[in-house]
Amino acid sequence: MTTQATLQDIFTSQGVVKEMTVNTPFLLNDPDKCWWIAQGSINVYTVQLVEAKEVGKRYFFFNAEPNQLLMGFRSAHTGEGIGFSADATEDSLLYELPLATLRQCLQDQNLSNDVVSLVDGWIDNVFEGLSKNENFPSRPADDLLKANEMIVLARGESISSVREVIWAKINIQKVDNLLFNGLLPLPTPTEEVYIPISRRSFLKSSRNVSVRLLSSAKALQTEEAWRGLAMLDPIIFQLEKDEIEQVNALDKALLKEKYANRWDKVNEVLRETGSIFDRRKADKYAQSITIDTDDDLFNACQVVCQEQEIQLTPPETDEKSTDLIGDIARVSKVRYREVLLDKDWWRKDAGAMLGFWQADGSPLALMPLPKGGYEAYNPATKEAFRIDAAKAAQIDKVAFTFFKPFPNHALKVWDLLRFGVYRNIQDFYLLFLMGFSANLLGLITPILIGVLFDTVIPNAEKFQILHVGLALLGAYGGMLLFEITENFALLRIETQLDWRLQAAVWDRLLSLPTSFFRQFTTGDLADRAMGINEIRKLLSGVATTALLASVFSLLNFALLFYYSISLAFSALGLVLVQVVLIYLLGRWQISLEKKAFAYEGKVQGIVLQLLTGIAKFRVTGTEISAFTHWLGYFNKQRKANFQAARVQNLQNLLSGMMPILSAAVIYTIVFSLPEKQKLSTGAFLAFNAAFGAFMGAMTAMSGSLVSILQVFPIYERTRPILETLPEIDSAKNNPGKLRGEIEVNQVDFRYDADSPWVLQDISLRLKAGEYVAFVGPSGSGKSTLVRLLLGFEKPDNGSIFFDGQDLSQLDLRLVRRQIGVVLQDGQLTPGDILSNIIGSSPHLSEKDAWEAARLAAVAEDIKQMPMGMFTIISEGATTISGGQKQRILIAQTLVHKPSLIIFDEATSALDNRTQAVVTESLNKLQATRIVIAHRLSTIKDVDRIYVFDKGKIIQVGSYDKLMQQEGLFKELATRQLE
Repeated sequence: MTTQATLQDIFTSQGVVKEMTVNTPFLLNDPDKCWWIAQGSINVYTVQLVEAKEVGKRYFFFNAEPNQLLMGFRSAHTGEGIGFSADATEDSLLYELPLATLRQCLQDQNLSNDVVSLVDGWIDNVFEGLSKNENFPSRPADDLLKANEMIVLARGESISSVREVIWAKINIQKVDNLLFNGLLPLPTPTEEVYIPISRRSFLKSSRNVSVRLLSSAKALQTEEAWRGLAMLDPIIFQLEKDEIEQVNALDKALLKEKYANRWDKVNEVLRETGSIFDRRKADKYAQSITIDTDDDLFNACQVVCQEQEIQLTPPETDEKSTDLIGDIARVSKVRYREVLLDKDWWRKDAGAMLGFWQADGSPLALMPLPKGGYEAYNPATKEAFRIDAAKAAQIDKVAFTFFKPFPNHALKVWDLLRFGVYRNIQDFYLLFLMGFSANLLGLITPILIGVLFDTVIPNAEKFQILHVGLALLGAYGGMLLFEITENFALLRIETQLDWRLQAAVWDRLLSLPTSFFRQFTTGDLADRAMGINEIRKLLSGVATTALLASVFSLLNFALLFYYSISLAFSALGLVLVQVVLIYLLGRWQISLEKKAFAYEGKVQGIVLQLLTGIAKFRVTGTEISAFTHWLGYFNKQRKANFQAARVQNLQNLLSGMMPILSAAVIYTIVFSLPEKQKLSTGAFLAFNAAFGAFMGAMTAMSGSLVSILQVFPIYERTRPILETLPEIDSAKNNPGKLRGEIEVNQVDFRYDADSPWVLQDISLRLKAGEYVAFVGPSGSGKSTLVRLLLGFEKPDNGSIFFDGQDLSQLDLRLVRRQIGVVLQDGQLTPGDILSNIIGSSPHLSEKDAWEAARLAAVAEDIKQMPMGMFTIISEGATTISGGQKQRILIAQTLVHKPSLIIFDEATSALDNRTQAVVTESLNKLQATRIVIAHRLSTIKDVDRIYVFDKGKIIQVGSYDKLMQQEGLFKELATRQLE
C-alpha cells in the first residue's frame, strides 16, 4: 500500500464524511478542525458575518482542488466581522478531521511527508489568496532563500522563499521587528514561534534581526510552528478587511460616477437643444468630445479622431505609464504614428493632427479648415484659434496622426468605396461639377463650327469670324481651367485614398488570426496585400476621368440627334460595336491575367524563400534545383503575361482603327442620304465634330472598361484579407492585469474537420507563479497547446481560462501583451542590441535593458563587446554565438516583466552554469513559467511536469516522482542519460 493510500485511510476511517453540492457553503471558523478534499473542487470566499451567519457579497479568496487541505481560522470576534466560507463548484466529497489527529500523523514516518505537503499546500493557497489584493506588495526579487540557512537582516531588507514553504525562527523579543509583506508588523508573541513564508509572501525587517530558516518537515514537528501559523490569522483577517473596504469604496465611487455621467449626458443634450436656435454659440470642437473626461490629452485625441469618424475609448489610469498616446490607441484599437511639422506645415492640408505647446507640453487638436490653413483647439481652455506663422512657431515640431481602421466585419466592394469616399465628398462633388462644366463648354465647338460654315463664311461677315474665334478661344480657356481644377481634385482624392486605404489594409492584415497566414506564403501574401493599391491605381486617374467624360459625352450624343436622327443612330451603332468588341477582348484578357496574377503570387513566395535559404542551398549544393523550381513558375507567369499582352495589342489596334472606320462609315452614309435629308456643310461639320468628341469619349471609356475588368482578378486575390474577420474584437473584454493563473478544461483540438485529433481531453491547472514543463515526443501536442494558450488557435471543445476569465471572451491583444514567448529558433532584428531588447517601447530605457540582460545572464557578454548595448547585430545574428543570441532573446522577453513566460526549448543553447543563472532569475520574477523541454536535465527543479503522448496527458508529477514510475517519462530520461 502506498503512502498516499495510507493517509487517505486515516481521513476515510477517522474523519466525518461531508458531501457538498453547489451553493451549500460552510464556515471555516473552527481552528481545531481540518477538511481533506477527496473529490471535486472548493472555492474559499471572504464573507461578512453577522451572528455567525454569512451576509452580503462574497469575495473570492482561492480555489482548492482534490487532495488539498482546508483548515479553520481563529478569529478574535467569533461570528462577527470578517470570516471565510467554503463552497463547492461541483459535487464534492470532503472528510472532516480534528487537527490534533492530523498532527499526530506527523509522528509516523510513512505519513509525515504527505501531511507536510497538505499543510504547505494550505499555506500556499492562503498566501495566494492574499496576493490577489492589488495593494499586496510583490515579493522582492533579490532575497530568495531556502531552508537550513541563517541570515542577518538589516533594516529594510526582506526574505522570501524560492519555491517551497520555509519557516523563520526568530528571537521572541524581535518578532515585532518584522513586517508581514512589508505591511503589518507581526504581533509580539508570549512564546517562541516559527513564521511560515512561501514564494507568494515575504518578511521585511524594520530593524536588524537574525533569522534561521527551517524546512516544513522540521518545523511542523514543533509546537512553535503551529503557534506561528495561528498568529498569522489576525493579519489575514485585517488584510482581507482592508481589501473589502477598498473594493466597496471603489464600487460606491463607480456608482456615483455612473449617476454623475447620466446627468452630464442630460445636460449635454439640453445644451445641444439650446444650440439649435443659436448656432453661433455651438462649439463644434467641444461637440466632438463624446466622452467627457478630465484628461485634456484624451479630449484632444477625441477631437482629432472625430474628424475621421474614429471612436476612442479612454484607457485605465496608470500613473507609471509614459506612453499615454499609445495607451489610448491600444485600448481604442487604432494605429497612430509620429509626424514632423515642417516650416509651413499649417499652409497645407495634412489632415487632423495631435500637437503640443512647446512651452508646457499641453495638447492641442490641429484641425484643417475647408478653405485652407489650420485651426487649433485647446481642450484645457476650450478655445479655438487660427494658426499663423507666430502661433506655429510656438507649437512643438512633433505631432501625431491617427489612422482609421476598416469596420470590424467582412468587407465587400461597397465597404471599400464608402471607406474611401467619406472624407472626399467635396472633392467628388467638385470633380463631377468640373467635368460637367467642361463638357458643357465643349458643346460650343460643334455649334459654332456649324454657324461659322453655314452663316458667317457664306455672308463674308469678317467681324463675326472674329467673334466666333474669340468665343471658341474663351470656351477652350474655360475648359482648360475646369480640367485643371478637376485634376487637382482628382489628385487630392488619390492621395487621401492611397495612405488611408493602405494603412487600413495593413492594420487589417496585422489583426487577422494566425490560422489565416498558414494559407499563403509570405511573398504571395505581400502581393495580395498590395492589391488594394493596384485597384486604387486602376480606378483613379485616367480611368475615372475617362468614365466621367463618357457620361458627360451624352451631351454631344444629344447634339447628334439635333442635327440628324438617322446619322445619330448610325453613330450609336458604331459606338456599340466598338464597346462590345473591346469588352469581349477585355474579358479574354482578364481570364489570362487572372492566371498571371496567381503565378505571380507563387513566384513572389518562392523568391522570398530562396533569398532566405541561400546559405542552406549552398551547404547542400542544391542551387540548380532551387533555380529550376523558380524558373518553372516564372515561365508560366511570363507566358500568361505574354498572352494577355497580345490581347491588349488587339484592343489597342481596334481602338486606333475604329475612329477611322467610323468616319468612313459616316461619310458613306451622308453621301447616300436622300436629297431632302442631306445636311448643310456647316451642319455636317458640326455633326462630325460632335461625333468625334462622342467617339473619343467612348473609346476612352472602352479602355477604362478594360481597366475596371482588371480589378476583378486583383480583388479576388485580395478578398481573403478583406473577408476574414479580425482576431481582435472590440466586443471582447479587457483581461486587466493578469497574475498568471491558467486553467485548461477538457480541451479537444484538430486543425481541420478531416484531420486527426491533435489534442484530446486536455485538462490542467497552473497557479500563479508556478513553474511547469511540457514533455513528450515530437507531434504529441505540446506546441499545439501553447498555440491555444496564446489564442493562435481555438479549441474545438472545452475552454481555456486566464485568472478565471474565459480566453474566448478576452481581448487577445491585451492578453498576449502580458505573455512572453521565447522560441528555440527565434530571430533577432538587424540593429543594435538595445533596440533588440527594448524594441519600440517608449517606457523602457537602457537601464531596463541592462537589468533584463543581467537576469538573462548576458550582461557580462554585452559589456565585453566593442560598443556595449549599441553593438550592431547583423542579418542572421552571425556576429554573436548561439548562446548569446538565445540569452538576448530571453532578455527581450524578461524586460517587459510578463505574468506568463513560455519557453519552447529556449535554453537548449545554454550551458549548465548559464542555465542555472537564468533559472534563478526566473524564480525571482514570480511569473508563471511553461517550458517545452526535450533536454530533460533542464527541468529537474520545476514544480510539475506534464507528459504528453499522442495528444493526451499521460503522466503528471515532479521529476523525482516520475523517475520512480514506469512510463514514458522515465523511458525518455533514461534514454538521454545513456
